[in-house]
Amino acid sequence: MNENDGMARKCEEFRVLYDQFVNSCDAAETAGKWDKEEYGEMEGYFFNTLMGILMNVINADGNIGAREAEVLNDCFGFSYTVDELIELYGYCGKDLEANYADNARIAMDLLRGIDAALTERFRELVLAICGIVAESEDGVLESEENLLASLKDAVLK
Repeated sequence: MNENDGMARKCEEFRVLYDQFVNSCDAAETAGKWDKEEYGEMEGYFFNTLMGILMNVINADGNIGAREAEVLNDCFGFSYTVDELIELYGYCGKDLEANYADNARIAMDLLRGIDAALTERFRELVLAICGIVAESEDGVLESEENLLASLKDAVLK
């Protein structure tokens, strides 16, 4: 198995985890465990949280590369170009940088109030996608390691 096959397999495994999480969100909403009035759609809330985290991981080295864009597209079924991701990050990057760890902690706290299994599923999602993106380029820089360490701290508590 070559490196691309390994990454494709990891993206597919992520998609399965993500689909399971979305189904669990739908079930929690149906059961009335999520305050839609305050937070909006549960799936959307956690998707936005996950994307904020992910955009920080992608840009941790100050560069959004083609391989990172490819992995993001593979994992979520997007079709972003590198230029579009740079534009997206430019539009909301400062907010993302300032709040990604706090947003992860808040998301985990909200999930803990709903269901331990759902909390664990989101933790697995965050760690899986961050690992996939970090592995997508050659080597992990110190800036990426630091960001991943603070993120793991936010989701492992």
